[in-house]
Amino acid sequence: MGHSQAEKAASRERILDAAARQINEGGLDSVAVAELMQNAGLTKGAFYGHFESRDAMIAEAARRAMERGRSKLVRLFSDNDSPSLEQVVDVWLDPSHVQDFITGCGICALAGEARFASAEVKQVVAEQFNWSVRQIARTIGADESATARATAILTAIIGAVSMSRAVGDAALARDILANTKAMILHTHDASA
Repeated sequence: MGHSQAEKAASRERILDAAARQINEGGLDSVAVAELMQNAGLTKGAFYGHFESRDAMIAEAARRAMERGRSKLVRLFSDNDSPSLEQVVDVWLDPSHVQDFITGCGICALAGEARFASAEVKQVVAEQFNWSVRQIARTIGADESATARATAILTAIIGAVSMSRAVGDAALARDILANTKAMILHTHDASA
């Protein structure tokens, strides 16, 4: 890779990092090309040298946001071959994770607004959702119902994280997270 190709690749990475951070902090609509390029230390005119369109860049940045969000779960599984459901749920429902808009769960950041997104962004969200369901299913058993139960668990987690972020009341947010965790664990114990 020549010097100019290396610089172009590094610039593209800065753009995607800045866009992923902006998506997690402010949502899809908060990503304005001019501001994004300024945050990446580049001119607005350089944008189309890196991406075909804003939508194409948003899809790649959403994928990056998802990868960042999954790092804690990947680490849990690499440190522990068979983590408990409680350990997995704690990755998402830990209050510090819930308030981490930059590297927190990308699905939780996009759940409410992805319905307005491009097909490419919806595909990224679906891929991350399915990946997360498979991780949860690994912890709750190999029977045929594990995927269905994992889907319900993840949906409850996403709802709890989204609502705890939305209510603006720290005590209520803690209750939402704690009650959702208790419900998930109780339901799982009852089905085991």
